[in-house]
Amino acid sequence: MKDSTRRLPSITEAIIYLTLIIGVIIAGLWLIGARNGGAPMSLFLGAIISTLIALFLHNKWKDIQNEMIKVISDSLVAVIIIMIVGMTIGVWMIGGTIPALIYYGLKVCTPGNMLPLTFILCAFASTFTGTSFGTMATMGLALVGVGLGLGMPPHIVAGAAVAGAYFGDKMSPMSDTTNMAPAMSGTTLYEHIFSMLYTTVPATVVCLIIYALIGNQYASGVMDDSNIVIISEGLRAKFSITPFALIPALLVLVIAAFKIPAILGLGVCFIISVIFAMILQGAGFVPIIQTAFSGFKSETGVNIVDTLLNRGGLRMVQDTVCLILLACLMGGALNQSGILNVFAEKGVLKVAKKPFQLVLGTMVYCYSILLLSGNQVLGIILGGRTFQEAYKEMDVHPKVLSRTLEDTNTIASALVPWSTASIYACSVMGVSIAYIPYAFLGFIVPIFTVLLAFTGYGMWRSDGTPMWGKKAKKQN
Repeated sequence: MKDSTRRLPSITEAIIYLTLIIGVIIAGLWLIGARNGGAPMSLFLGAIISTLIALFLHNKWKDIQNEMIKVISDSLVAVIIIMIVGMTIGVWMIGGTIPALIYYGLKVCTPGNMLPLTFILCAFASTFTGTSFGTMATMGLALVGVGLGLGMPPHIVAGAAVAGAYFGDKMSPMSDTTNMAPAMSGTTLYEHIFSMLYTTVPATVVCLIIYALIGNQYASGVMDDSNIVIISEGLRAKFSITPFALIPALLVLVIAAFKIPAILGLGVCFIISVIFAMILQGAGFVPIIQTAFSGFKSETGVNIVDTLLNRGGLRMVQDTVCLILLACLMGGALNQSGILNVFAEKGVLKVAKKPFQLVLGTMVYCYSILLLSGNQVLGIILGGRTFQEAYKEMDVHPKVLSRTLEDTNTIASALVPWSTASIYACSVMGVSIAYIPYAFLGFIVPIFTVLLAFTGYGMWRSDGTPMWGKKAKKQN
């Protein structure tokens, strides 16, 4: 490269380049396939195109590489947490923690409370494990089976399961997106979770009311507990089911409540989970560590039980880690090229002059990327890198940005029919995309996001002071 001066693209060029990059990613997802490495390889192609564009705009390779390393560095804490989570889930499987969650959860289902309980049980499961995919494939799958026995439409039960699963994916300190959003926004994990309570809690209450009203129509249904019996007996045959097995999962809530640094807290949780697995299930130390790496392999002979339990381990999260690192490469190249700054400053930020408009602009930007790519990780990374400086300049705390990223990208990812999340949900729970209208949380949370931005309630300045009140009205 010649030592030439860096050139910033025009707004027209920025839109063309961004459209080209997203188009390459979408083409890769469709051609390669979501289950054949389509997501990471598409992001790799996007990183290549982004780098070529940055070079074309006279950026030095050394500067591009340094920006890539900086973005990866910002994400390393999230990557480490995700790796610990994968290992912990494997230990929770062999230690009987997740089997106990499923076992006790299935004991309380009736036709009348099926939908609210499906939401609650999946919310608990995903909060404890930090994975919406894992929850849909375990608790979600089991509850759809129970719902069939109760005479309930499977797509309605699946919708409640997806909504509950994404509650935890959004709120759990063990979730990859919950760690990634603050990392990309410049805030801390627990500030981020606290901020999300303002939109997620009221939306959850509304969801439960709606599910209760819908479930009431099936309250007179005849109970068929055959699936519950099959799953329960299969779990009891394989594990020592005891309430004590739930203690490692409850530690996650303790970690969050006391705001213990995530890596330290989850590391301690992993160690305690290993001890509990040895005591409660009589598992040897070596098999436990092997399971923490490779995941749990269930061989009960009961297909539905084995389907529920075969997961966890470091290998389970390797695709996610790979996805994050490749997305960071692309994000670094995009940052250095100036495309994101130009797009934000001359596009969204040119219109957004107040915090309310800034939040709306962030939402539109994130929804656009999600609809185009079907990838929630991409929207979080690009959204965070694009708007971080704008929130600082407008004196809005970065936890508002991180919350907005999750209130859009994460919570709505399973609502896009062509997204990886939606395809996965249909596959593991055996339903069609007819579940989407019943995944109410993804539709209701953004409503509260807009309300908070408009009123100033649940909004903070950069120094942490609240925006609501008389000053907020003037500013918003």
